[in-house]
Amino acid sequence: MVFHWSGENSERARSRAASDLLKFVEPLETQGIPYHLVGHSHGGSVIWNMLKLATIQHRSLERLRTWTTVGTPFLQHCGRNPWNPINLLLLLVGFLLLRPAYRTLKHLSILLWNAALGKREAFLLSNSESANLQNFFDYPILSFLRWTGIRVVEVPQGVEVGAYDPDGPLSVAGYLFTTREGLFMFCMAICAAYLFLIIGLMCIRPVIESFRIRAEYQLEDDAFATYQSRWLGIWSPDDEAINGLRATLDIAVSFLGKLQPRERVFLSDNLNLLASPIFWVFAPLYNFLVHPIADRSIRSIVARSAQGNDRPTANVIDVSPCPFGALKKLAPPIPDSLNNELLASADEAAGDVAPKLRRLLGGPSFTSGLESFSKDLAGSELIHTAYFEHPKVLDLVACNIAWGTNEHAMRVLLERMPRDLANWFAGAKSHLITDIATLSGSPWLPSLGRTPPKQAA
Repeated sequence: MVFHWSGENSERARSRAASDLLKFVEPLETQGIPYHLVGHSHGGSVIWNMLKLATIQHRSLERLRTWTTVGTPFLQHCGRNPWNPINLLLLLVGFLLLRPAYRTLKHLSILLWNAALGKREAFLLSNSESANLQNFFDYPILSFLRWTGIRVVEVPQGVEVGAYDPDGPLSVAGYLFTTREGLFMFCMAICAAYLFLIIGLMCIRPVIESFRIRAEYQLEDDAFATYQSRWLGIWSPDDEAINGLRATLDIAVSFLGKLQPRERVFLSDNLNLLASPIFWVFAPLYNFLVHPIADRSIRSIVARSAQGNDRPTANVIDVSPCPFGALKKLAPPIPDSLNNELLASADEAAGDVAPKLRRLLGGPSFTSGLESFSKDLAGSELIHTAYFEHPKVLDLVACNIAWGTNEHAMRVLLERMPRDLANWFAGAKSHLITDIATLSGSPWLPSLGRTPPKQAA
């Protein structure tokens, strides 16, 4: 069974796919049908996110026998400390902005409710709420209304807004929705409340994410302690996707140049002499203050885009072929012999790329040529997209499936494998399992030990 998801390079897309995958396996869990999950690249991330989602929802996937990740780059996120002073300041500002939004919407609701009951009343802000026009949030709005020509007058009870006369012929609803002034005031109130609400929530949102990321550390421990023995990670140390994403952690490229005096070469360069005094004043300011901040921001945007990291306030601090970095020593890469075979196959397939690239550059239309070029690529030119073309990789996947299904079948598969590959599989599982019978039948096959969950993590 193939589970399809968007494949979009985005944390949101992977999280949505995890939720969909959990629904996808629900019928199998309900009907008691055992199943195995195999995920390639970020498909493995989707499986891992699904296991975390199932853990947080207290749903035990008892019918999940094994899960195998192939060439999966797991992104390790880190956020600000929830009690960081910046978070506390954002939280304070957020709640301060939510208060006027709530108050404005409350006034409108009461006004419309009273209008529905037939009550007539002027548009009045009480003294405690208007603070004699000095309220930090109300003052600019009332000043703007006054500037547009709308009547804003201080009265003993507070501040009266608009020219509505309770004793006049118009009802409150008629004034608000049939007169230009009433409609403008209504729209202004809605827009102001909406603006305060959006900005307030934007301030609170990063704080919520900080708490969520911190909680995920424990969630990862709990999820892996439950499903660790069923996992097998297959990855090459030369995997282009894993290494490429890891390279985004420390981008050293400068995207902005510093301001430096240019040599006069063109005739128009002489006109710049008039701007020299300004240049010598602002160039140091830009080079030492603005340039580092702007360049760092651009590098961060580029890195986050390459990582598909669209989580607020979260930074990727590590890219690992394991669900989290502490497992790297316990989940080794594939054996050197298999890795060399993958490299040789990829290098051989990459030899056909040069003629295809030459046709692309020599074509009449670069856009149409690029589309044809992408169709010509088989995927075997990269290790990352060629795992499943190698029988030995499929044997490792089959071994993990057999491990969760039929011990005899696993023994048969291991007997037929090259010794280094069987040793690798047995060693990889020995670090992850908590309770499994010792493999027997081959004098050279290492025993699978018993590792406590916390020690394995």
